[in-house]
Amino acid sequence: MIITRYLVREVFSTLSGVLLVLLLIAFSGQLVGLFSKVAEGTLQADTVMTLFGVYSLTLVPFVLPLALYLAILMALSRLYANSEITVLEACGYGPWNLLRPVLLVAVIVAAVQGGFTLVLAPWGDAQGERLEKLERKSLSIEGITPGRFRSLPEGRGVIYAERINADRTRIENVFAQIRQRGHESLLVAEAGFLEANPQTGERYLVLLNGHRYEGRPGQDEFAVIGFDRHGLRMNPPQDRHIRYHQRAIPTPALWAGRAQRAHLVELQWRIASALMCLALALLAVPLSRTRPRGGRYGRLALAFLLYLLVNNLLNIARTWLDEGVAPAWVGMWWVPILTGVVGLVFIGWQVAGHRRLRRKEA
Repeated sequence: MIITRYLVREVFSTLSGVLLVLLLIAFSGQLVGLFSKVAEGTLQADTVMTLFGVYSLTLVPFVLPLALYLAILMALSRLYANSEITVLEACGYGPWNLLRPVLLVAVIVAAVQGGFTLVLAPWGDAQGERLEKLERKSLSIEGITPGRFRSLPEGRGVIYAERINADRTRIENVFAQIRQRGHESLLVAEAGFLEANPQTGERYLVLLNGHRYEGRPGQDEFAVIGFDRHGLRMNPPQDRHIRYHQRAIPTPALWAGRAQRAHLVELQWRIASALMCLALALLAVPLSRTRPRGGRYGRLALAFLLYLLVNNLLNIARTWLDEGVAPAWVGMWWVPILTGVVGLVFIGWQVAGHRRLRRKEA
């Protein structure tokens, strides 16, 4: 029991460090992507941290299995290199006994992974998609930066303002390019402000004292229309119900609609992701074995290549299930099962080799 607690503590301490590093890398990439949308004008700066918070929940399931796999490899490899496991083996604590603390950690991590993949990550995806779609459907004065072009919602054109007043309710020296039903229009106005219809909720950019130029590029027929007040609708009427991607659908809804192929694929993907934690733990145990006084992480490159192979197999299994190549009962289950069986076979092969060596020495 003391040995088990010691090994569990070693794996968990390594896991915390590896997970922290991988999450920092993933979070950095997420922030870069969000700020690039701000620079493009498709996202407001004040919503970045909110989106970062909800999207962070979706990154953990991608990082956690790899973090567990690397933590077991690094922790056990260090114990092998320091001859600690060699001493344990001399006392009768062999590779099969190592599975007890490793699987204890793996079960806990798999439960956390299941909580994220089945509950937290879909909720985070749904909230993030809702916020982003609401951003694309609307345009506020706050989202316009003086001296920079901003894309209009739904890719319907761009808008530019030279100045914005102090309370950010009015833009001045406005230029806009609008695409509607195959036609392009250019608008130039002295000022503009945002106005909402209280009944329909539609938002209009009202331009004051300007001109509208209409025509087709490449043709010399253009119409110039002067106006004192011109309304430009920012968000055309759309369905009030936001449609989410499969990854954002709650797990109970996927289970209820599992007769649909897309729902079944997403449901199996979430469950298989948690099972992969157990399978990768079984694979990591034999791969962590190194010679005493040898390199601590001598097999880390091989282990990482095997992880990439397993991850690609899981993606292939998802594609086969999505395209109907594999039946539902086969699904993606064969990947974690195969990975776990390979790990157990490697452990058995190492135990058999160790016994043969001891018989020769005897």
